[in-house]
Amino acid sequence: MMTLVEALQQFPVKSVEINGRKQSYREAGTGEQYLVLLHGISSGAGSWVNQLQDLSRHFHIIAWDAPGYGSSDALTTKKPNAEDYAQRLVDLFECLQIKKAILVGHSLGALQASAFAQHYPDYVETLIIANVAQGYQRYPTEQQAEVYNKRPKMLAELGNRGLAQSRGPHLTYLKHPQTLELIEQVMQNLNVDGFTQASYLLAHDEIRNYLTDLVVPCVVVAGLCDSITPPQAIAALAQEIQCQNYIEISEAGHLSYVDQPELFNDIIVSAQQH
Repeated sequence: MMTLVEALQQFPVKSVEINGRKQSYREAGTGEQYLVLLHGISSGAGSWVNQLQDLSRHFHIIAWDAPGYGSSDALTTKKPNAEDYAQRLVDLFECLQIKKAILVGHSLGALQASAFAQHYPDYVETLIIANVAQGYQRYPTEQQAEVYNKRPKMLAELGNRGLAQSRGPHLTYLKHPQTLELIEQVMQNLNVDGFTQASYLLAHDEIRNYLTDLVVPCVVVAGLCDSITPPQAIAALAQEIQCQNYIEISEAGHLSYVDQPELFNDIIVSAQQH
């Protein structure tokens, strides 16, 4: 049996140039039905290895490395909101000639995906947001500053490996050795610039800005053992936006799609059928 890190070698990083900026991604499968995957703040395209492997018979999958992650060039603004990420994503859609996709955003990727679904609904078949990072725009300035500084400071002080060893176990509930190995591998590709921009997004934007007038079908997913984005807050958000498809995954921490890939993948496949 291959480990997750070994399996990841089947999906090498690819990249395209968009307006003079490099944008990287991993790809699996073929066909007309696209699935686009957006990772969270401490992660990268490689974290979706289970989806790249197991869903490639259903979908043509694109998992991006967000701007400033892996070998993707950072955004040109130091103070991005979710729309800046959505703009890069729509450029990637156009570059790869993706007409429509099921769009999955995890954690901070949920904020980016929601902005994309609001601004470019014609490209989105279904929006799936999981383990949602809701953003701190409504919070006091001191708290925003703390959120903004926390992760880049840890990366600067601990380095990639130290950060992975410190943060990695908090991201997973089951803590399988190969899951922790995958997290460490993926976090090797964190860059201070991209991490800082993403931290700014988390500190200063808010997912409700993009989910109020959503015109595409939406599925909201929570991990019942997620200590980073607790299920209670995600359930409250789903109720607030009147999302009928709220799904909880048991024995899943923050990286629900890594802890319980089969259950997570079933949610994606059933979204295709509706």
